[in-house]
Amino acid sequence: MPAGEAAAGPERHRRREAGVLAATLAWVVVLGLAQGLLGGRLVVVPWLALGPLAASLALTWRRTTVVAVVSVLTVAVLSAGVPDLFSWLGAVRVLGTASLAGFAVLSASVRVRREARIRAVTEIATVAQTAIQHPVPTLVADLALASRYVSASADALVGGDLYDVVTTERGVRLVVGDVRGKGLPAVHTAAAVLSAFRHTAPLPSVPLDDVARAVEQAVLPRLGPEDFVTAVFCDVGHDGSLDVVLCGHPSPLLLTADRPALAVAEHRSPPLGLGLDVRVEHSTLAAGDRLLLFTDGLVEARAADGRFFDLAREVDVLAPRGPRGTVDLEPGLDRLLAAVRAHVGGLVSDDLALLLLQRLEGADAATLRV
Repeated sequence: MPAGEAAAGPERHRRREAGVLAATLAWVVVLGLAQGLLGGRLVVVPWLALGPLAASLALTWRRTTVVAVVSVLTVAVLSAGVPDLFSWLGAVRVLGTASLAGFAVLSASVRVRREARIRAVTEIATVAQTAIQHPVPTLVADLALASRYVSASADALVGGDLYDVVTTERGVRLVVGDVRGKGLPAVHTAAAVLSAFRHTAPLPSVPLDDVARAVEQAVLPRLGPEDFVTAVFCDVGHDGSLDVVLCGHPSPLLLTADRPALAVAEHRSPPLGLGLDVRVEHSTLAAGDRLLLFTDGLVEARAADGRFFDLAREVDVLAPRGPRGTVDLEPGLDRLLAAVRAHVGGLVSDDLALLLLQRLEGADAATLRV
């Protein structure tokens, strides 16, 4: 997260708290003044208790106490003006308001402590999730890279989708996968896939199809009878050679400046866990070409009327633009994800992982390293 956004978060929170404090105090003061000007029976007393109760939902216990004290004092002043402050009815009125105000302060204190515990657990979970699915580097060998992960679980950073990039003597190896299911079981299986890939993929003596088989053998003990993992494995050589192994996964798309997106593989073996029948398919990445690897959450995103996301039309935002050597991968992914969210109405219903890479010429890669 950029430093400006990190600093803006606490500032927005302080402004929001100040706004809630001002609104609840205004509520109490306006009701008290209205009752004082109109006179008659004290009809606003039950409504005055709403001030501290509302404050307890958003403010700290100290700020809630301010609203609570103002509320109780207002009831006491209004009761003195009747006057029946020292009658049994006045005492009941003041004590009742004080009890509700005290409950509001206690509620705010409990809420703040609970939120602190949740924040602590969330920070621990964030570290653990980042260890499982860390962002890819922006430059590996002669490849510029960018990635995005969108979890369908509102409180999770990662789910059952996965991606990773490792270097070898011959170039770069990549994997993008999708574990069947959601929640913690899917996260555990995704972690096992990534661990097996990171252990096997860097070995130049292991062919790409054998990498896929090794990953399957590693995750088989974790899979139930109906569980599986779709995946695509890629080798990008220093000379631009591209090898692809599909395991029940959508084919990567080759993006160039002068023609529509092209699928670079078509042989779909069964997924990992269902008996692989893999085949290495060959293609080429020229300097400036891009490759998009994605999970099926992208192509299966549905609008409210059931229409699937039209990737063939929208993927054009990722095609290389401008002079040869121009690298602007991040804005393209942002535009594609914005189009997906607009299509589904805001929230995706399935995990979604994207990995976009562009092959650079030697001079371009050297410039980016500087």
